[in-house]
Parts: sequence; structure tokens; C-alpha cells
Amino acid sequence: MHPHGSKIRAEHLQRRACVYIRQSTVFQVTHHRESTERQYNLRERALAFGWTADTIDIIDDDQGQSATSAEHRLGFQRLAAEVAAHEVGIVLMLEASRLARCGSDWHRLIEICSITQTLIADELAVYDPREPNDRLLLGVKGTLSEAELMTLRTRLHEGRWNKARKGQLARSVPTGYVVDAEGRWVKDPDRQIQERLAYVFALFRRLGVARQVVQVLREEQLKLPVRVWGGPERGQLLWKAPSYGIVMRLLRNPAYAGVYVYGEWAYEGIDRNPKTGKARRHYRAPEDWPVCLADHHAGYISWETYLANRRRLRQNGFRATTQGAPREGAALLQGLVWCGCCGARMGVNTYSVREGRRPSYICNQSYNDGAAHTCQSMTSGPIDALVVELFLGAIAPAQIDLALKVVDNLLEEKQALQQQWEQQLSQARYEAHLAQRQYDAVDPDNRLVAATLERRWNEKLEAVHDLEQGYQAAKAREHFSLSEEEQRDIRRLAQDLPAIWHAPSTTIQERKQLLRYLISEVQIDGVSIQGKIDVRVTWRSGAVTDRQLHRVRVGAWAPRTDQQVIERIRVLAPLHIVAEIVEILNAEGLRSAHGRVFREHHVLYLARQHAITVTNSARLLRRSAH
Repeated sequence: MHPHGSKIRAEHLQRRACVYIRQSTVFQVTHHRESTERQYNLRERALAFGWTADTIDIIDDDQGQSATSAEHRLGFQRLAAEVAAHEVGIVLMLEASRLARCGSDWHRLIEICSITQTLIADELAVYDPREPNDRLLLGVKGTLSEAELMTLRTRLHEGRWNKARKGQLARSVPTGYVVDAEGRWVKDPDRQIQERLAYVFALFRRLGVARQVVQVLREEQLKLPVRVWGGPERGQLLWKAPSYGIVMRLLRNPAYAGVYVYGEWAYEGIDRNPKTGKARRHYRAPEDWPVCLADHHAGYISWETYLANRRRLRQNGFRATTQGAPREGAALLQGLVWCGCCGARMGVNTYSVREGRRPSYICNQSYNDGAAHTCQSMTSGPIDALVVELFLGAIAPAQIDLALKVVDNLLEEKQALQQQWEQQLSQARYEAHLAQRQYDAVDPDNRLVAATLERRWNEKLEAVHDLEQGYQAAKAREHFSLSEEEQRDIRRLAQDLPAIWHAPSTTIQERKQLLRYLISEVQIDGVSIQGKIDVRVTWRSGAVTDRQLHRVRVGAWAPRTDQQVIERIRVLAPLHIVAEIVEILNAEGLRSAHGRVFREHHVLYLARQHAITVTNSARLLRRSAH
């Protein structure tokens, strides 16, 4: 008699036996071979119970999947469906934790097995979910499996956090750092890497926009160091062309401020990715980081500079409460203007479709919330002119100090750029010499290796040649040094900021950036007082300046017909009909307000506007003359 004959009956043998196999991670599947082998050996146990080889199914679809949930385990879902369809006589597993680490999934499967009279077996025994003792034992096994997972998680979780609080938890070391023999983070000994990273932070401090940093680096043909942390080149340092992603990773990483951080992201168990089942992460503000150890290692920038960079990056984004990066467009206060009525940030209406119209500031907050009209709008010209006048007046006392510093800063920038080029050239020449030594050291008879090394040597020589040409072009373009005459001219020009402001070479973006150095925001209210606009300028220092403008009348900026044309029509009207007046005006080279040749409807409109009597009939003209 079969040792489990009281539980395994003919009706069970008529259905299939399912062997469920699972490992939690790919690492376990690859390295924990003994556990995997034990699970596959359960097939022999099913054969011993009386099932034939063709009636035994191996379900291993969930290899590398966690058992914390059945939502993303296709193998478990398939098993449950087949059990519910009365197709399975017995389910074999190594232990309860292989089937489920979640109590709800485990007890749901047991309930389905109880209804369909399906047995459950492990390495030691066979269980019938319909028997009270077996049902109780299966419930205890499932509870222990879930508790075991919770215990392991808690132990690992607390150990990880305890190590992180001491700054000893191993993390990916960012580019520009290496780990010494004692496990400490130190700056990469390669001076070129150190100074290239410092140059990137200096560029952002000067430009304030990450995309402009990328653009300048590309124009200067400077590459950025990147440490590879995956694939066959893991751990190697590569020099890549600048990209927005690389620059943003440098600016956002607090490690470059000498700070060890752990817990930047919060994981909410309720909010999960529908495809992977993993909890979504939400970024925490720096003041909420659980572990933030200052002076953990040497930094490229200070902590205050890092926080300032974060604020700058956030302000560069185009959101409802941020300024946005300076862009093209004639409206100088783009991103700085706020509605003095409702407090919302005002947008810019550029009128890109209809030419000849000036941009305006407009508040659409109430309109977007369902109101019948916009809150307020007004042309940007007078407001911009007032703010620029206040700006130039405020900066006038500091122009002398500015003139003294601007040359020094310019020289530092040029010397830093020259140093970056020289280091890049030095590195390229070293790599070319190294390739040459490798080629010289190889046996000439080993032609396959020699050919490869020769090709690599030629590639390095071509790279050196390209860099040398680029260096000469940059030297001619950037002028890495300033003559005494150039320094005097720059100091003199720095003392005349209005000349710099109105110079044709000064771009709109540069003017907007200059305003942002001193001005925090500008509030305008064109509704409270009829025909007036209240302008409040809040400076970076916290001071406030209030001014009032006359509101520009509708059509004030519209093109107007020259007064000479009006007087000419007035003289011609008593003597000529409209068609003749049109011919005479065009023959004399006079034009309409929009620069077009005259037509009859133009003359009729102007006559009506200026109370000039004209006629279309020669007979009526002669009658009026008599």
C-alpha cells in the first residue's frame, strides 16, 4: 500500500501533478544551484506517488521573482487557474515560502485546493486542505513563511540604516572619487578629472542654466569624465561628449559637496508600478533626508553652493511658481512678473502670428478657473522701460567695483579654459605614446596583434591631431590672454553699464539674466486705478520700490499714416476724385501706414477719419466747384 494511500487516490492520479519552482532573484537562480536542483527533484517525488512523466508539469515561469505578491507572478497565476479548473491533482513545492510569502495569496490557494480536492506536498509530507489537521498545519506554515520574510527584512533594513548613519554603507562612488585602502572616499588622483569637474561647476555658477553649460562645453570641444558601473567595462573611466543628462547628474549629486546622503527617495508601498509591481519613489527635500553627513569627504563645491544650484535648477523649470530660464522674446520681465490683483504669475503673450504687435503681460489664472475674462493684461514696453531704468539706477554705485572685478574674472575664465585644453591635449599625447610603446613591444611576427596595435596607435595620433587643431582654433577664437589695452577698454566699458545694456551684441537672454541678478519679482496692477498701472519691484536685498505708470491707450502702438499724407489728401480733395487722388499719391511715392501703395479704400478711410470731403464722381466734383 502506498505510504500516502489514504490521501492520494485514483481521482488525483487522473489529473496532472504540478511542480512549482521559484527563486527570488536572478542572483539566486544563478548561484544557488543546490536549491534549484532540489526543487526540480520534486518531479521524482511525483513519479514515486504514481504520476506518469507526461502528466507532470514543471512551472518555473517565476524564476527571479519575489513571492511578496502574486500580481506579477505569471507562473503562480497559471497554477491557481489550473487548480481552479480541476486540472491539477497535487501541487508540489520545496516549502511554503516558494509558493507565497503573502498570507492572502497562500490562504487563497489553500481555499481553492480545498474546493477542488487538490493535494499539496513538500519534501516531507502530503497535505489535504480538506482535513482540519492538515489545513491548520498549512496555515501555520504560511504564517511562518510570511513572518520569516518580515524578520529577514527587518534585520536587513535596520542593519543597512545603522551602517548608513555611520556613512559606511557601500554606494556607487560618483565620477571624480575613488575609494582608498581604508574604504574612504577621496578625490580621483587624476588632476584632469578634478579640474574638469570644477570647471563644470564654475560654468554653471556663471551661466545658471544647465543646457547653456552643455552648449559651451560642446563649443569648446571639452569632454566630460564618466565612470561606467555596468557591463563589461564596469569601473572604467570614459571621456564622453557633454550631454544634458551628464551635467544634471553632476549638479544634482550632493556627494560633490562632500556630503554623504542616504534616503533621498521615499518609497510608498501603496503607489506601485503597474508593470513591475515595485513601489514608486518620491524625492525628498534635503531638509528631510534621514542621513546627511557633512564633511564625509572632500568636496568640489560647498554645501551652500549645492543648495543654491538646486534652487537655481528648480527656478529654471517652467512651472506655475518658478521663474523659468531666460528665453528669447522682447518681454524682459518674463518669469519675474506677478499679478498684483490675484497673486498668480503672469505669462507673456508674444503675438507670434500677427506681426508688428508688441508682447504683453497677461494673467489667465481666473480665466483658467472658469471666469468669463482674464484677470488683466497690458503691453510690456512701458513696464520694461521703467524697470530697466530702476535697474540701471540701482547698479550705478557699484559700477566702479564691478569694473575692478570684471577683468580679473575674465582672465580667470580664459586661463581655466586654456588649462582644460592643455590637460586634454596632454592626456591625448600620453595615450598616443602609450599606444606607440605597446606597438613597439609586440613581436613583429605576431601580425594579428601588431596590426591591431598599429590601428589603435593611428587612431590615437588622429585624435591628437584633431585636438591640436581644435586648440589652435579655440586659441584664436577665445584669446586666452588680454593685452593691457584690452583690459583698459574692458574696465572703461564696465563703468558704463547703460552702454553694455544697449549694445547690439548684448542678447535678450543676457539682459534678462542681468535683471535677475538684482530683481526678485515685479508685481503689476492695472485694474485698481483707472488708466494707471501700479508697479512694485522687489529687489534681491528685500527692498521694495513702488512706481506708477499711465496705461497705454488701445491702439497707441498701432502704425499711423504720416501727417504729410493727410495734408496732401486735404489739398487734393476739392480738385480731384478719389481715383485721381490715389494715382497722385502713388506717383509722388507716398505710402500708407503699413508701407503699402494707396488704394481707393485707403483714401476713403483717411478722409472719414479726418473729416475731409471727397467724391467718387467727376460730375459731382464740377457741380460743387460751381
